[in-house]
Amino acid sequence: MMLTLALRMLFRRGETAPSILTIALLVAILASMNAIVNHLCLQAETLGMLVNPSVTYIVLSRDSKSVTDSQVEAELARIIGNLNYTGYVLPQKVLAANLTTSQSNYTIHVRGVEDVDCFLKTRRAYLDGKAAKNWTEANMGELLARAFSINVGDKVGLTVGDRHVEVKVVGTFRSRTQSDVELLVPMETANRLTGNSDTVSIIEFSLKGDVDCREAVSQIVQLLPENVKLVQTRQLKEFLWQMNAQTLTFLNVLSMAVYAVVAAASYIIATRLITESSYELSMLRAIGAKKHATFVIILAYTATAAFLGSIFGIALGTAGAQTASTALRWILPSVEITPFLKLEQALQTLLLTLASSIIGCIPPALKSTGAKYVEQPL
Repeated sequence: MMLTLALRMLFRRGETAPSILTIALLVAILASMNAIVNHLCLQAETLGMLVNPSVTYIVLSRDSKSVTDSQVEAELARIIGNLNYTGYVLPQKVLAANLTTSQSNYTIHVRGVEDVDCFLKTRRAYLDGKAAKNWTEANMGELLARAFSINVGDKVGLTVGDRHVEVKVVGTFRSRTQSDVELLVPMETANRLTGNSDTVSIIEFSLKGDVDCREAVSQIVQLLPENVKLVQTRQLKEFLWQMNAQTLTFLNVLSMAVYAVVAAASYIIATRLITESSYELSMLRAIGAKKHATFVIILAYTATAAFLGSIFGIALGTAGAQTASTALRWILPSVEITPFLKLEQALQTLLLTLASSIIGCIPPALKSTGAKYVEQPL
């Protein structure tokens, strides 16, 4: 009965509404971020289920730090290609070379392949010109050609150490992959630059669609020497899951900072309550309230304010995010964002805010049990 009377008396103070609003604004930040992240994660999961790119595998050196450092026996490509469950097999030699033009010198990546035309088809590349057929010809990625102002028909020099060759750019290509910033040459050209035809940098291959991938990969791994490793590429689902996990981890860290601010705000609210409500608290002590009752009253007041602020903040944050997304859709019709908040997230936010608020108000509430309100000016 006394607790109810005390809360009614304290909530009539003019500082109650600003206290609730402070908590609500902090919670609104969390609610809006969660709502937007939920939409992004849902879109990523949907994309991962709809898009299933063809899976490819790469064989490279186990101890290599980059593709240019990798050295794999070229004979492995023939062994993998002879298996009846493999699709295409593309041995590649990737090296850093000095590109010499009529204007300047640049360091670029050169990729040597056995069949340039087949490589471009696997990348579904658009080719302007023709594919390189011999060691005097090369194809240049579109981005690389634009950056260095190189056109089809131009001749460029390639230098690796003391070895030098001159090739003619017979075509430019656009594959929307990393190869767009590389120079693509036949394997013979790469061998002339390195002076080694026994090794390649990587071996890229695919599996036929009607085979068991796990069993096939397991058999291929048994054929490989110990100094090489097999990695899978184009793992879109795994990439999206990891991206979502990292986003949620970042959101959790940011949420901890917000909850720390909630605890600090609750500490200030409780301290101001004790200071500004000394008259009310002294009246309660005068009519028989014990010391621990003051602690319970302050704790209940702060917790109730946090509870009300949490509910208001969750509603405000969710509605604010949806309103902002609607306004953005009016400005940019192509952008469609539908923020939403899950029930478990709302409950988690409510409970954690309540817990943070209680933790923040405990120190001043404990200190208030030893205060002598009769000695304070009323």
